[in-house]
Amino acid sequence: MKKILLTMAVLFTMTLACVAQEVLTATRVVKSRGAESEYVLPDMNDEVAIERPVLSRGGCVVKIDNWTGYYVDLWVDKNYKGRLNPWENSQLIMPNGFDEIYCRTMGESYQWMAGGECNEQFVLSLPEEDE
Repeated sequence: MKKILLTMAVLFTMTLACVAQEVLTATRVVKSRGAESEYVLPDMNDEVAIERPVLSRGGCVVKIDNWTGYYVDLWVDKNYKGRLNPWENSQLIMPNGFDEIYCRTMGESYQWMAGGECNEQFVLSLPEEDE
């Protein structure tokens, strides 16, 4: 009986860990004159080829929920990955070992940043006073 309860407790804990989502609150983008951003949008006249690694051993899925009314551009390790529509969610299949995820609104008003965690779920939200 104790083994069954212990097994159920471990499975329940693992289930909670899998569905945990980190809510990222936006910060305002501070613009400075003449400073180049390290997060650059590709030229939209060219075709943007986004590599989509095959999920295999060592790969991971990261889910991003855009809970804002803004179009949000997304970079992983300073490589542009695409644009999320307002109120959209998306999943990225990425190799293990990425360092950071950076998101910025299309008008460069808000930004979000998080460290690279495999099989993570991020929710992009605005500060309460701006909603």
